[in-house]
Amino acid sequence: MTDLVKKYYENQLSVDELSTLKESINAATDEELELVLTELWHQEKGRNVDEEIIPGIKKDIDRLNSRQKWQRKKLMRIVYRAAAIIAVPLIAAFTINLLDRLPAPAASDMIVAVGPGEKVNIVLPDGTRVKLNSETTLNYGINDFNRKSRQLSLAGEAYFEVARNERKPFIIKTKALDVKVLGTVFNLQAREDELTTEIDLLEGEVALTSTATNQQVRLYASQRAVLDKNTGSIRVIKNAPSHGAAWVKGELVFHATPVRDVIKAIERNYGVAIQIDKEDTIYNDLFTGRFSTANLNETLDILRMHYRFSYQIKGNQVAIQNFRLNQRKN
Repeated sequence: MTDLVKKYYENQLSVDELSTLKESINAATDEELELVLTELWHQEKGRNVDEEIIPGIKKDIDRLNSRQKWQRKKLMRIVYRAAAIIAVPLIAAFTINLLDRLPAPAASDMIVAVGPGEKVNIVLPDGTRVKLNSETTLNYGINDFNRKSRQLSLAGEAYFEVARNERKPFIIKTKALDVKVLGTVFNLQAREDELTTEIDLLEGEVALTSTATNQQVRLYASQRAVLDKNTGSIRVIKNAPSHGAAWVKGELVFHATPVRDVIKAIERNYGVAIQIDKEDTIYNDLFTGRFSTANLNETLDILRMHYRFSYQIKGNQVAIQNFRLNQRKN
């Protein structure tokens, strides 16, 4: 894992190696991860600094320590030490200033892609925690993010716990909606095959902008915003239950949802393909209910309490026959 992490920071991971690293991190305990990070810390050799930015570094040191009287000899020793090599402990003191000044390598993107039936937890370079739901892609520039901006792109669904930084707003770009926050907690559903883009805000506030109409909306805690992709308009629902983030707790929750969308969510969560013998009027029936995301058979059995059908599972294929309404629903 140590070698893979080093290659990750050097942007040299292949697609297969990135997948292996993701699996290793998800399977490792906190203690195992701590050992890997400690080893990387001791191996850190730092990076050389362009002599042209040394005066800027000195100026930052003077500003940060203006309340103390430093001896010139001691100060210059620190300056030239930073000029020769910036090690991890020294970076901690001047991170915000140095990251803006250090020349960036060639532009490159970090892409985190989550497949069907998977869920992934990541921590971004600024400390923001993100939980990615199935069939989700998150993309950001590894050399730009948290330097002069915090911007990323999202297609799918994710739960964000954004680290607060008033100097650098956190911006999420989707095809239909832009989200701007300073630091807050929310769930964002921005799937390209859905008719709406939705955000459930649990804490703080966010600023939303429709990319189609440029409509701007400010959302507050316990509110939900729903953007209609056909019109580009944003509708705000106050005191909305946080159904959108139920998947984070291992649940699928539906309220008056067309059963075709329920089937789609089950496919996505378990990484299966469902073939269903259906009638359009039944397939459009509105479903309200709650499932655990842990067991496919249990989920299908609960669905059978609302609809009558038989099913057979073979690998990642589910065949449903005789799908129809229960008599009690007629």
